[in-house]
Amino acid sequence: MPVITAITVQEKNKERCNVFIDGEFFAGVSMETVLKFRLKPKMEIEPDKLAEVLAQSERSQAIAKAADYCAKSLKTKKQVKEYLLSKGYSEETVWYCIDKLKEYAYIDDKEYSRRFMESTAKTQGKRLMAYKLMMKGVKKEDVEEAYSLAEIDEEENAKNLAAKYLRNKEITKENVYKAYKYLVGKGFDFETAKNAVSDFGEQD
Repeated sequence: MPVITAITVQEKNKERCNVFIDGEFFAGVSMETVLKFRLKPKMEIEPDKLAEVLAQSERSQAIAKAADYCAKSLKTKKQVKEYLLSKGYSEETVWYCIDKLKEYAYIDDKEYSRRFMESTAKTQGKRLMAYKLMMKGVKKEDVEEAYSLAEIDEEENAKNLAAKYLRNKEITKENVYKAYKYLVGKGFDFETAKNAVSDFGEQD
């Protein structure tokens, strides 16, 4: 049976240890894993147990990296998944981390969507914001619920954007129609865009 011959604290990261099996380097694992499995020199350890130790260490490291990635701002589940996969973690470890981070509220697609929409609603309509969020992996139903919770006055935002677009432009039928198309391109629905430019004149 394999025997742990040494456990040394890493010089560059005091929260991780190097574990040696039968005199050879086996793996770097977290201090938390060493303590959890009560690993120590001269300890015999079965191969299945070694695999479990590695899995636990990988999970701990992945959670720490993901939590750090999410620390500055909320991320979607898809963003966290892609980030961890890019770091070389297994699918099993990635999904374990995602479940844990959701428990800790580090991942919340609805809250992410609400904040995103409130911060961009002055320059984009619901349709464009929803598209961008779904490209980030947010489910349509989560986008809809988040929009209903967000504090957004889309009619007012569209009017302000139309006024800004037409500022310093001659108010002609052609320019008003261009403003209308501009709003539609920004993701506002046709009726909202039409109402937003109505104060500047009719357009076909």
